[in-house]
Amino acid sequence: MNPRLLLLLCSVAFVGCAHRPCQVLGDLFGCNCVSKRPQPEFQDMSVQIPVFDHTMTPDVDVDGYTLQAIRIAADDLLKAEPADLPCGEKQVSYRYRALRKGDIIFVRIEFKPENCGRTVGMLDDGASYAIGVDGRILRRELDGG
Repeated sequence: MNPRLLLLLCSVAFVGCAHRPCQVLGDLFGCNCVSKRPQPEFQDMSVQIPVFDHTMTPDVDVDGYTLQAIRIAADDLLKAEPADLPCGEKQVSYRYRALRKGDIIFVRIEFKPENCGRTVGMLDDGASYAIGVDGRILRRELDGG
């Protein structure tokens, strides 16, 4: 067999082995990169996923360090999303703003009453954080505290 063709086939197998049709071929070549996350049992095929290219203007464009900082701050201020929490204590009920300056990401978290069907917010409903790109909380200021 032509060595170039063999190399091309190997490359395709390794690159595409995360997709179900290539899983068997990937297993043949020792690729075990299939996602360990459970796949949805049902996908709503009426939902059209947009093409993310250079012409698209996203609502939010967040780098990985900023996302990590927001997650760390949210997990510090609020519990993860157990279903039994009241709306005002869930992470989805808050607004998150971030500003990166060098190796520090500043995160502001505030309650967003509209997310709970309210028009009025709560007192002492937020916090500000300074988080390093290494994931350490450098400073925390709780409202009213």
